[in-house]
Amino acid sequence: MAPDGGIHSEVTRMFWFGKKNLKLLAPLSGRVVPLEEVPDKVFAGKMLGDGAAIDPDEDGLVVAPCDGELVALFPTGHAFGIRGRKGIEVLVHIGIETVALEGEGFTLIAEAGSCVKAGDPIVRFDRTLVGAKAPSLLTPVIVTTGDRVKSFKAATGNVRAGKDVLLDIEPA
Repeated sequence: MAPDGGIHSEVTRMFWFGKKNLKLLAPLSGRVVPLEEVPDKVFAGKMLGDGAAIDPDEDGLVVAPCDGELVALFPTGHAFGIRGRKGIEVLVHIGIETVALEGEGFTLIAEAGSCVKAGDPIVRFDRTLVGAKAPSLLTPVIVTTGDRVKSFKAATGNVRAGKDVLLDIEPA
């Protein structure tokens, strides 16, 4: 029963008890790939946390997956981290071993420390150039604060940047 004495839907009950899920949007467009298939032991072994990866299908923009603070933005443009609601932190790592490119093919749009909204542009990358020089374009999207997550569900199939939910997270 809700605080007002009435009977409400599950959504309303979730609101009353603060259990609203955090929905992370896809930071780029492409096909969702299980993290275990990423050709990097650190990501595939979930050493930094759990999540999913995206095989990008178009050049362009990488956007914020959620509202929050841009707590890390590597000067090379290959990765960034956002602290969202309930302290949940998300790492977006564009491609594999892309730090070795030293910023080639990446253009920073946002600034570290800024507050962003889901869908705000963070980085632009040249898919052709980065794809030719990196071992893989698979882009892991990792929840690095697993202790703050009770469960999550990853999307399957194709997702569109800033439009489709990639990870639906139930906070702990």
